[in-house]
Amino acid sequence: MSMWSFTVFWALAALGVFGLWVTLLILGPNRMFRGTAVERAYFAVTETLPEALERWMRSGVGDALAARAERAWNALFGRRNPMFQIFGVVLYWTGLAVFFVQVAPYIPNRYAASWQWVPIGATLAANIGSYIAACAADPGVVSAENVDAACQVFGYDHLLYFERDCRTCLQCKPARSKHCSACQRCVQMMDHHCIWLNNCVGLGNARWFLCFLATFSIVCVYGTYLVGTVILELRHVHGLADGAVIWDELGRPVQLSFKSSVLYLFDGYPLLAVLFVLLLVLTPAIGIFTAYQLRITALGYTSNEETKWLNISDAVKDGVVFAVRDHEDTPHETIQVIEKEDQADDARPRRPISHLRHVPNMYDRGPWLNLKFVLFPPRPESVPKAHQS
Repeated sequence: MSMWSFTVFWALAALGVFGLWVTLLILGPNRMFRGTAVERAYFAVTETLPEALERWMRSGVGDALAARAERAWNALFGRRNPMFQIFGVVLYWTGLAVFFVQVAPYIPNRYAASWQWVPIGATLAANIGSYIAACAADPGVVSAENVDAACQVFGYDHLLYFERDCRTCLQCKPARSKHCSACQRCVQMMDHHCIWLNNCVGLGNARWFLCFLATFSIVCVYGTYLVGTVILELRHVHGLADGAVIWDELGRPVQLSFKSSVLYLFDGYPLLAVLFVLLLVLTPAIGIFTAYQLRITALGYTSNEETKWLNISDAVKDGVVFAVRDHEDTPHETIQVIEKEDQADDARPRRPISHLRHVPNMYDRGPWLNLKFVLFPPRPESVPKAHQS
C-alpha cells in the first residue's frame, strides 16, 4: 500500500469518527432514541467521559488545575460561544471548495446533465441564506419591553406551563418559553440552543432553522449523488471501467473489480474521497434530524416540550394525572397532576387519565396550522382568542 493509501485510510477513519461524534450530538438527545444505544453513547460522550476526566484530573493534577479546566470547559460548552459555529462554517466552505475544484469540472458527464447546475445553485443559495437568517434572527428573546406582548402569544395550560416569574430574568415567564443557560435569556417557544448556529431556536427563527435543515438535507443527498456520478465518470476517464488491469509494486497484473477501481481512484483523489465519505456520514444524520424536527412541529410541540410530555407520560403511568372539575355542576374539565399524598385531601370531582392520548395538547392546532404558525408566526395581537390565556 502506498503512502497516499495510508493517508487516505487514516483521513477516512478520522472522518468516520468525527461523523459518529456529530451524529451523536444531533440525534442523541431526541425522544426517538430514548433507551437505545444512541442515547447511551450520547450520555457517555457528553456526561460520563467528562466526569471521569474531571475525577482523573483532580486526583492526578490537583483541585486547582482541575477547577481551571472546568471553568475553561464551561466557557466553551456552557455559554454562548462561536467555536462550533466557526468550525461548522469552515467545514462547509471547505467541502464546497473541494466540490468546485474536484467535482464541478466533470459536470456535465455521462450520468449528470448540464441542467443540474440550476438546482445546484438554487439549493446552495437557499441553504446558505436560511443559515445566515437562522443565525442572525432574533429567536424571540423576552425582554422587559416585550414581556407583556410575549405573554399574550400563548395561554397557560396549567399542565406544562404555569404563571410564574423566571428565577434568573426576574420577570414574567411566557407560556412555552424557556430560559437558555447558554444565552442567559428567556426565549419564546424555545426549542433548543443550537451550537452550530450559536443561537437559540425559538418562535422568531424556527422557520429559518427548518428551512436550513430541509435545504441542507437536499444538499447532502444531492451532493452524494453528484459526487457519485463523478466517481463513475472518473473510472471511464482513467480507463478503470470494464475490468481494467493495473500492475502492482512487484510488476504483477491485477484486474480491478468495481470496488477496487473506486479505491484506486480514491488513492489519487484523496480530497474527493474525504468529501464523499463526509456526505455519506452526514446525509442520514441530517435527514433523520430534519424528519424529527418537522414531525414535532407538525404535532404542535418543541423538543423542549417533548421532555415535559415524557414526564406527563410517566405521571400517567404512576396514576397521578386526572381530569378535574372545580365543582359538581361544572362540565368543564382541566388536566392536572395530583400527587398521591395530596389526593385524599383534594375533594374536587375527578376521573383518572389512563393513557397519554387522552391528554389534549392545548398548543396543537393540527399539522397544517402548526406548520403554518411556525413558518409564518403571527403578531401577538393576531393570535386567535382560543389560544389566549
